[in-house]
Amino acid sequence: MNEFAELFNRLLSGPASPEKEFIAGGHTYGDVYSMAAGLLEQFSSPGKEAAPVCLCTEDHGIIAAALVASLAGGPVFILPYSLSPQALEETRSALEFDCALIGPQLELPPGVSPITPARGYWKAPRPGAERRADDLFMTLFTGGSTGAPKAWSKTPVNLFAEASYQAEKYNFNEADLVAATVPPYHIYGLLYTVMAPFLGASTVLPGTYVFPREIASIMKNRPVTILVSVPVHYRVLNGTEIDAPKLRLAFSSAGPLDKDDATAFYRQTGVGPEEIYGSTETGGIACKSSATGRDILEPFECLEWKISDERLCVRSPFVSPDLPVDAQGFFVTGDRAAAAEGGRITLLGRVDGVVKVGGKRVDLNDVREKIKKIAGVRDAFLAPLTGRRGRETDIIAVIETDLKEEELRRVLSGALEQYAVPRRIRIVDTMPSTSTGKYDREAIMKLFDSERE
Repeated sequence: MNEFAELFNRLLSGPASPEKEFIAGGHTYGDVYSMAAGLLEQFSSPGKEAAPVCLCTEDHGIIAAALVASLAGGPVFILPYSLSPQALEETRSALEFDCALIGPQLELPPGVSPITPARGYWKAPRPGAERRADDLFMTLFTGGSTGAPKAWSKTPVNLFAEASYQAEKYNFNEADLVAATVPPYHIYGLLYTVMAPFLGASTVLPGTYVFPREIASIMKNRPVTILVSVPVHYRVLNGTEIDAPKLRLAFSSAGPLDKDDATAFYRQTGVGPEEIYGSTETGGIACKSSATGRDILEPFECLEWKISDERLCVRSPFVSPDLPVDAQGFFVTGDRAAAAEGGRITLLGRVDGVVKVGGKRVDLNDVREKIKKIAGVRDAFLAPLTGRRGRETDIIAVIETDLKEEELRRVLSGALEQYAVPRRIRIVDTMPSTSTGKYDREAIMKLFDSERE
């Protein structure tokens, strides 16, 4: 862990340029450290530092202050997967907390006390007070497309090593202005709109921009150099006029990016989205840019990987300590993969994407890709569904298209084996998605409530 000591010391020594804006029109870097000092004072009483605090805000400056305070020996923070009342209740049920750090007014679960960031005078923590590199630093929750919320522990090395690597790899610097369509409570948003910009002395636009005209307008009217977005937003931007004269870099994560959407963005901006592959629990693993011809995943240089029984295995400083590893320290992911030329990785689909229908194996990922190639289909979500009274598994599909179901079924019958054709189909104008751009599995499955077991 000694290789990260210099990074932590630099972070805890205070702001290099206190007057520089971290949030455009808002918090300066000096403000962030002032709020961090205030948090340390608020949680300095005996016993209070042991209680986790829920981080219930989309304010990038407050989140940065919380990270600095925690690294300096302040509280461990909990980052929920959403700020909705339901998500906060689920988070509290999974991991008890009695106070929450908030920005604007927010509805908190009963019995949870709101805390607003105070100001103080930053001073470097006394030796030994700062959090150790492999201590619990933050607990992140995943929800939405993953089903029930899951908690993942992260250490200072997990998060700061990844943020530092990304900041250096993509040259986040003081001339950059970052705009985001993903909130900072998602790990992707946390890393690319809070931590990497903070380490690179960049400036971040406040807010989360989700509507196509809003995204296009902010890139045209502000000198945005980095866009942090997700596949669903590149999809809605496909067909929108974009003028982004200062843009030098665009990111996409939280799911596969359709090549047509990536190419459409590239044609208008000259910037091919950098597609980041990874998960909350593993951290970033690899990248590609299909719009610019880099179609095969390129592993990040700071990690090691191997293929074992067609499963991708990774060893990385980003991997959560909650994950099991083999004797060599490798975590076996749920992705099937093959080694490609030049030390690259080809993904072959999820291990759990294979189901049996009528005694025959069906790869849902393969079926989904075939459906998406049908003219007029914009997106598709497939899942297995056990019939009533324990009947065997059927395939259900939610398909974003303007086609009629009868026409769609006719095309599917010609493109798929009969047993692989989804038995139940729901056609939607827009695929239900979460605020982070992932499929909203709960909303999708509700479309089939009358047929669920």
